[in-house]
Amino acid sequence: MKNEAEEKSLGKDEFRVERLSEKDATEIENLLKEVWHNAIEYPEKWRKARAIGRNQIIDEMNAGFHYFGIKLNGKIVGFYKAHITNNAYLGEHQSVHPAYRGRGLAKAMYNHFIQFAKETGCKKIRVNILPSQIASVKLMKKFGFKKVREYEQVPGMLVHLYEKRIGKGKHNGGLNK
Repeated sequence: MKNEAEEKSLGKDEFRVERLSEKDATEIENLLKEVWHNAIEYPEKWRKARAIGRNQIIDEMNAGFHYFGIKLNGKIVGFYKAHITNNAYLGEHQSVHPAYRGRGLAKAMYNHFIQFAKETGCKKIRVNILPSQIASVKLMKKFGFKKVREYEQVPGMLVHLYEKRIGKGKHNGGLNK
């Protein structure tokens, strides 16, 4: 855990992303409630579905989802989850506490996501981004992702599927929905 002095000394590129476990499930649940309640760019039904509870988080961890997060002063302030699907590493559900946005947490998590996927042996990584999320779209370009598809993830919610090839690996498959 970092204390306040450590947090202040860390630059935007120096956040430590760590694997989260079942003991973090309640805190992840609380972060999701905070983030998704106010995510008005998403349809209400989707927001409610994304604010998953502790038990579902634990079930996903046990089913092979990898949860990673950033803790500041012992508190989870950002996280993402990822899993191998259709032979690519799919990152999703990235959430940053509103009080910590604009500080580089998303960038640190994307760096981690790319590195972890390489270490896992994946050749491709994918993420879905709302076209209206300008900061996320800019990060996709910065990290070399290419938009490969546009589709309605749920009725009335258009998303862009971004993909990045990350080198040779054992997981190299087709696009998923």
